[in-house]
Amino acid sequence: MNITGERLRQLRENKQLSQGEVAKLIGVSRPAYVLYETGRSKPLRKIKELCALFNVTSDYILGNDNNTSNTQTENKPKDLIKLLEKEEYTLNGVLVNQEDKEKLKRIIEAAFWDAKEKNKRKK
Repeated sequence: MNITGERLRQLRENKQLSQGEVAKLIGVSRPAYVLYETGRSKPLRKIKELCALFNVTSDYILGNDNNTSNTQTENKPKDLIKLLEKEEYTLNGVLVNQEDKEKLKRIIEAAFWDAKEKNKRKK
């Protein structure tokens, strides 16, 4: 069994669902779903349905991430910063260069920590 299959099995068992129940919920036959859990087939066409059913990210199901949470967490600034580092972006049609990305990273971090501090004072 591969990591995707193992994770699907664990997620299914955590929800106390049978293979047949999961198959029905995502719109495939039970034998097709069994192939996902045994690692003989990747669930790429049904990944959205599986993510919604189990409330996890596709990266988690596919073994690219160990975080099961599909919700935003406190490390959001790091996530946004990683996005800025990996991709090319435009703002109003103008390509964001490396210097602009560095400024955006600092602004994102400052805004996040400012909001965290304000929320802490409210409590």
